[in-house]
Amino acid sequence: MMLNKLNVILTTLVLSSSLTACSNTPTSTVPKNEIRSLHDYQLQSSNSKKVISVSDLAQELQGADVVFIGEYHSHSASHLLQMQLLAELHEIDPALVLSMEQFTRDKQALLQQYLDNEIGEQTLIKQGDAWDNYQSDYRPLVEFAREQQFPVIAANTPINLVRCVAKQGPEVISKLSKEKQNWIASDVTSSSTEYQQKFIEAMGGHGSKHHKKGKQEAEHAAPVKLSNSFYAQLARDNTMAESIYEALKKSPNSLVVHTNGAFHSDSHLGTVDALKRLDPNLKIKVVSPQFINESIDWNKGDYIYTIKPMPTRYIKKENMDKAIRAMMAKRKGSKCELS
Repeated sequence: MMLNKLNVILTTLVLSSSLTACSNTPTSTVPKNEIRSLHDYQLQSSNSKKVISVSDLAQELQGADVVFIGEYHSHSASHLLQMQLLAELHEIDPALVLSMEQFTRDKQALLQQYLDNEIGEQTLIKQGDAWDNYQSDYRPLVEFAREQQFPVIAANTPINLVRCVAKQGPEVISKLSKEKQNWIASDVTSSSTEYQQKFIEAMGGHGSKHHKKGKQEAEHAAPVKLSNSFYAQLARDNTMAESIYEALKKSPNSLVVHTNGAFHSDSHLGTVDALKRLDPNLKIKVVSPQFINESIDWNKGDYIYTIKPMPTRYIKKENMDKAIRAMMAKRKGSKCELS
């Protein structure tokens, strides 16, 4: 029990995008023999509760404006599904835009240089602050977009600006240079009450009574006290939503496929409901992961893909404690640079 609690603490210290909310609507699970390796996944429609192929999914997504593919960042099956679905969608209609949490707005020009074959991959990785697992997990997506010549959007806000909001609150944005203000959403405080409750629960807090009431009641529940950590989360969510919205304005006849940690899009919350606030008429579909050892919560997405659970991060408490101390020290030493 203690190790489980410490796992939550370690995850939430870095505002992990792959956190998942507790489900109160279990219905069924996928037989484990259908998913034999960490690359395997099984797709199901939340509407029909039936297994579908990735080709069928691509067909069903026609007519959507935006498709969110939620992921567990280091899970091989998530990235295999993303690449296979992107290729299937392109086969049907090449008018695509790839939007990524994994690159930040300040690196958009550099990313475009790579897509235009003006710089090499190592320059993109080093100067573009690519994630550690870029070459194994995100390279196929970017290479496919480069080869097929459709846009890639660096949708996220830089980590330093997230730190600034976490340390000083959303008011800090007004102190940023004009250039840096363009790297973060103009609004990093608006959110749904349901998402607020979900975040509080994920951070180990309480308030589940609103979460259990359902979306309509949660929206009218008494407001909870929000922390700067939550506003830092919104700095990511709302910036990605704004980036997608701007991409749609530039390419109105294209389907935007957005990759992000599942927490940002599960249950049509986070980045999804931020995007809906910008344009309520958008047709948005969400594809969400769940582990085979969990009961399926069909409300998490329009489509669910079930996958094997990840290996246990820590078994010995002393190893977990050491990791937490290192994380705390790193966070304490991080700086907010405004200029």
